[in-house]
Amino acid sequence: MVNLILKRITGPINLLFMLVGLVFMEQAIAEKIPLKAWVHDPVISSVNVNPSGTRLVALTLSDINKAAEITVWNLNDLSQKPFRFPVEDSKPLAVTWLNDDSLFILGRQKYDFRFSGRYIKNFRNRLYIARLGSEVSQKKKVKPKPLFNDREDIVAAEIMDRLPLVKDKVLVSLTNREFAEDLYEVNLKTLAAKRVNRGAPGKNAIIDQYGKVFGRTRLETGSKGARIVFSYKHPKTGKWEDHHELKASDREGMRPIELDIDGRTLYVSDNTGLDKSVLKKYDLINKTLSDPIYSGDFEATGVVISRSPSSFGKLIAYTGMGSKAVANYLDEDEKRLRENIKVALPKDESHSVSSRSDDSKVIVITSSGPREAARYSLLINGKELLPLGRAYPELDPEKMSVMEYVEYKARDGMTIPAYLTKPKYGEAPYPTIIMPHGGPWARDFFGWDSWAQFLANRGYAVLQPQYRGSDGWGQELWRAGDNEWGQKMQDDKDDGASWLVDEGVSDKNRIAMFGYSYGGYAAMAAVVRPNSPYQCAIAGAGLSELRTFVKITSESAYVRELQSTTIGGLSPLDHVEKANIPLYIFHGDRDQIVPVEQSRKYYKALKKAGKDVEYNEIRDLWHSLPWWPTHHYNMFSSLEDYLANRCGPGGL
Repeated sequence: MVNLILKRITGPINLLFMLVGLVFMEQAIAEKIPLKAWVHDPVISSVNVNPSGTRLVALTLSDINKAAEITVWNLNDLSQKPFRFPVEDSKPLAVTWLNDDSLFILGRQKYDFRFSGRYIKNFRNRLYIARLGSEVSQKKKVKPKPLFNDREDIVAAEIMDRLPLVKDKVLVSLTNREFAEDLYEVNLKTLAAKRVNRGAPGKNAIIDQYGKVFGRTRLETGSKGARIVFSYKHPKTGKWEDHHELKASDREGMRPIELDIDGRTLYVSDNTGLDKSVLKKYDLINKTLSDPIYSGDFEATGVVISRSPSSFGKLIAYTGMGSKAVANYLDEDEKRLRENIKVALPKDESHSVSSRSDDSKVIVITSSGPREAARYSLLINGKELLPLGRAYPELDPEKMSVMEYVEYKARDGMTIPAYLTKPKYGEAPYPTIIMPHGGPWARDFFGWDSWAQFLANRGYAVLQPQYRGSDGWGQELWRAGDNEWGQKMQDDKDDGASWLVDEGVSDKNRIAMFGYSYGGYAAMAAVVRPNSPYQCAIAGAGLSELRTFVKITSESAYVRELQSTTIGGLSPLDHVEKANIPLYIFHGDRDQIVPVEQSRKYYKALKKAGKDVEYNEIRDLWHSLPWWPTHHYNMFSSLEDYLANRCGPGGL
């Protein structure tokens, strides 16, 4: 491996403008960055190099008011104008190479249907293949062809494996309305699809490095409770055997991650009897489990195995997640590469190799951090570093705020991890937003958070508490949230507000709560709890009635048993008469995760009780990201206006 030379190719003009073709007006030095800079789609995203290293593809915007286009560059001559084409009937979300001449495109479109007697307003993902051929000219017409266009029952689709060792074929996963997942091998030349594994509700396939099914899961219920049984094909005899299981009632156990190229060593994560997961090896022939091979004061999460034909199957690294992402690189060449990249690029950002040619001579690097959403670079021959562009050019990292990892004590002594983002301008004590994450079995991460940065840019300090019930911080914190909705889970958030006041960060008379999904529930609960430390609350897609939600937690019997027994505590809808601070609610009318009726009922009940409440139902908004720019604009603008003007007496 050649050591990286800090040679940056910039050329006579800004390369971002040359590649992306989008020029913004120079931003004046101001504390408040205009709203339009926050709400558009990424100017450049999904950057990938083809296997031979001759072409680059990305999603780019030539007009921030339109959908992204597929953009292809000739890496042998970057002075050539890039070739662009749209996806006509879907909004493209991602693009990558299937081989040197064919592209896979993931698109999203509206999808309304009737199921089990209900009319469901939803969205679905569609798969497309665009075949470019060996030559691409500006006059050439490329029209992406949809895969499985006649399957109206498909609700989810994805490329499971590019099959780097198999020419002109890919493995595709299709999930239908019954949540059965089928696997198809698709011929890239003819687009003919051959089903290689038939799925069924409660049963899923596990594939190896070659895209072959070597493992299966099946859901079982009965007197033993819900459990997922893992079976594997014997590496020598080919016979299927049951090996291990996850019981919903146990809430811990062994989970497969990757099968080694030797065909018998399975890398697994295991948290049995432990607070945090560790990595181990499981022998499929002897059915034996090794001692931990990677562990620490973090959750061990996975392994990195090479997919490049020249080093296919080579173990590259172990990975984990604590307050920040961690990795242990086992391959010396890869370790040296990562160290060189780290030296060459901003130190306060993390840098991942997101795409590389088969010979690793052309590498796409994606960089991000608390102050940078995404920037892309091209590393050529291990020596030349070519800047490709930034996802949000008007969000200057120098004008963004620093994120800190902090810890504080809850009133019962439990340590609560959190992330704190303070305004870059102004002096403490600041007006403050307590911003709990969704889930609640989820967590925040050290990195870019557009909501936290937007609020900090508007002068607010933002605390993201990893309250009890949060996942990814160990079993002790996770299980401590059981049936404590609106109770100890809520205390953790309030105690975070008190800690900020004691630390001199926050003004005790200028604190609000803003959350989405479970965070929206927390904001709804904050309104009806006594002795509120908040001047107002903002609830996005919140849950107001626990007894209803327990019944709809999942279509899976395993997830229902796993989660439903932990959902208990305060239902804000039952206590509207106790509401003591103003509340602003927003919810999407296409939300299929937390039904919009949860917000409608709460708003009507509060209004009837004469409480200070506002409601904004956003058209065509679904629950999870990605959202369209109109959705972001609606949310950001209304959030900013409410906090400034109607949160408490005269605004926050």
